[in-house]
Parts: sequence; C-alpha cells; structure tokens
Amino acid sequence: MAQEQLQKRKEPPNMSTERREELKRVFAMFDRNHDGLITREELRESLSGLMISVSDAELEEAVMGSDADGDGRLDLDEFCSLLESISTVSVDEREARKVDGDFYEGDGREAELKEAFDVFDRDRDGLITVEELGLVLSSLGMSQGKRTEECEEMIRKVDADGDGMVNFDEFERMMKGGQMLLFSAH
Repeated sequence: MAQEQLQKRKEPPNMSTERREELKRVFAMFDRNHDGLITREELRESLSGLMISVSDAELEEAVMGSDADGDGRLDLDEFCSLLESISTVSVDEREARKVDGDFYEGDGREAELKEAFDVFDRDRDGLITVEELGLVLSSLGMSQGKRTEECEEMIRKVDADGDGMVNFDEFERMMKGGQMLLFSAH
C-alpha cells in the first residue's frame, strides 16, 4: 500500500514542467551509478565536485528531511522536493530579513548566491568565462563541459551585456528567474 502511494505521488506543487526537466538533469548527474537513487555518498561527492562542503549532520538532515520512503536514498521526486524546499527556505529567509521593505546587510541569500557564483568564477575576477564554465561542468562529469559551443550557448542565454561572460548581476538575475546556467543548454 505504501509503495502504491509512493508511485502515485505527484510532482511537487508549483513546479513547471521545464523546472522538473532541469531537476531531472541535475538528478542524473548526482546519480553517479545511474540506479535511479542518490545515496548520501553520491550527494556528498556531487556537492564536493561543486566545491560545496557539507557536514555529516547537514547531509543527514537533508536526506532525512526529504526521504519519504525512509530507505536512506533519494529518488527523483524526493530530490526535487529537497531542492524545492531549499529554494523555499531561501526565499522565506530572505523575506524574514526585510526591514521596512529593504534587506539589511547580512542578507544570507546574497551570500549564498555569491558562494555559488564563486564555484564557477575560478580566477575570482568577477566573471564566469566559457572556459571556467567548461571546467566546472567537466569536473561534474558533464559532457557539455568539453564542448565549447554548448558552454558558449549557456553563457549567451544569461549574458545581458553581451560581453561573452556572466557577471554576478547576470548570475543573480538568472538564479532569481529560476533558470539554471548549468543545465539550460538544451
């Protein structure tokens, strides 16, 4: 009975088909052995490949909070729920930081975005180049990282000033708009 309920589970609410497809591609990258489930170790390795370190407690909390069937691994729906809950928490935290409609200086969302940006901005010059994007994608095991034209297309999609690179403002707009630089080439 419980298994039937899990199989009938619908997509997380308010998730567009496009967003779900993006998350499906992210899931496939994190699922290193391609068994349809992400283990704690796969999650840790994937985050580490993005130069994001998490403590054992944080990893455990993330998995346990989203592991609906209690098997200690995340299927696609559970993974989507995890990522959507992280997005929701970030928005809620940002709203909580408002004072008279303005954010005070220690805005955690801004710091999180800067940290994410820095993963790609390898030389710390404030710009994500085609080469830097390719290096990060390759380190994640993504074939797109080895194809310059695909990296150029990903950059072009968010490059508002047309300089062939992504600055922090463009990155921030992309992230707030729900786009994902890494997985939007297709």
